[in-house]
Amino acid sequence: MDVLLYNPLSRNGKNPKFIDKIVKHIEKEGRTVRVWNILKIGSVDAFITKLNADDRVIIVGGDGTLNRLVNVIHGLSFTQDLDMYQAGTGNDFMRSLNTTDHVVSIKPFIIRVPQIQFNQQKRLFLNGAGIGLDGYIARLINQAKGKKSRFNYFKNTLKGFVLFKPMKMKFKVDGVAYEDEKVWLASVMNSPYFGGGMKIAPDANRNDDELHLVLVRKISKFMLFLIFPTIYSGNHVKFKKWIKIYRGKHFELEFEKETYMQIDGDDEYPIKQIKVDAYEDKK
Repeated sequence: MDVLLYNPLSRNGKNPKFIDKIVKHIEKEGRTVRVWNILKIGSVDAFITKLNADDRVIIVGGDGTLNRLVNVIHGLSFTQDLDMYQAGTGNDFMRSLNTTDHVVSIKPFIIRVPQIQFNQQKRLFLNGAGIGLDGYIARLINQAKGKKSRFNYFKNTLKGFVLFKPMKMKFKVDGVAYEDEKVWLASVMNSPYFGGGMKIAPDANRNDDELHLVLVRKISKFMLFLIFPTIYSGNHVKFKKWIKIYRGKHFELEFEKETYMQIDGDDEYPIKQIKVDAYEDKK
């Protein structure tokens, strides 16, 4: 049996016809399907224990839906297959897997995931987490009226360029201390993409043991506007005067003032410092 978990707060989760379409597609394969609203599952542990060993769990949603689920089920004894149906707006997680399949097995990719600490909280993330401009843009996008789309990502990114002010930052990479000025964003990436297809860390790979810290710093708003389109292809890294990339397993970041943060597209505020560890292993 297939257990379909959907998020009614996501764009496609609000569309019953879209969910019905997925159910019919699976039923054509000769499988039985049960549909669950992910927000109505009280105890995930209890829910999982009621499943049969040969059941397949399919998540319908995007990066935000997957992030929330991973933070709940990580470390639980989960023997069933876990797949994801591409249905979100950003889909940076699925994009990093470089697949065109609608249903993809994701269980291997959620066993070893990075952990971020902030404001006495701990969270796991799949794609990336950062403070500064990317956090501010995430706030603008999440609070914007209307549906999320690539156009809205682009529009709010430009708005962020205009309104955000870069700051001084202190940081450590595997214990080595650094400082930098006029930092626009500092993103710790587990895979190449964030922001609905921006290839901010071209060489990052979720199968590696290291994360990539991408800094955009000491650049004028005008030049940032000019090189912005190159982020989608990953060619922005050629502008080494303004783009710095550090690799490591442990990161400590501290801005001089409170600012915004994003974790797989979900925004948090106020944030002044974060700690990131490469992998939280629980099997």
